[in-house]
Amino acid sequence: MKPISAKDINLGVALAVLFGITIAGGCIKWPLFVFAAIFLFSYIVLDRKRLRCPNCGGFENLERLMYAKKHVFHCQHCGERINISE
Repeated sequence: MKPISAKDINLGVALAVLFGITIAGGCIKWPLFVFAAIFLFSYIVLDRKRLRCPNCGGFENLERLMYAKKHVFHCQHCGERINISE
């Protein structure tokens, strides 16, 4: 069973925060919408490649993965434990 990396979870949080900041800033300066699109696309790629359940490939949201870094957590779809590596 392949674990999910804590670095990937932190990167996902950073991309989500940057997306939120640039989408809000895009209302003031429209070129920031381009950066928002880049951050969103990067998060989608990261989510599909690295932030899925290693057992069944099911989607887990970022909030649950942040919780799983410090606690025992099981997948909603298959019920198997999700391991988070440092």
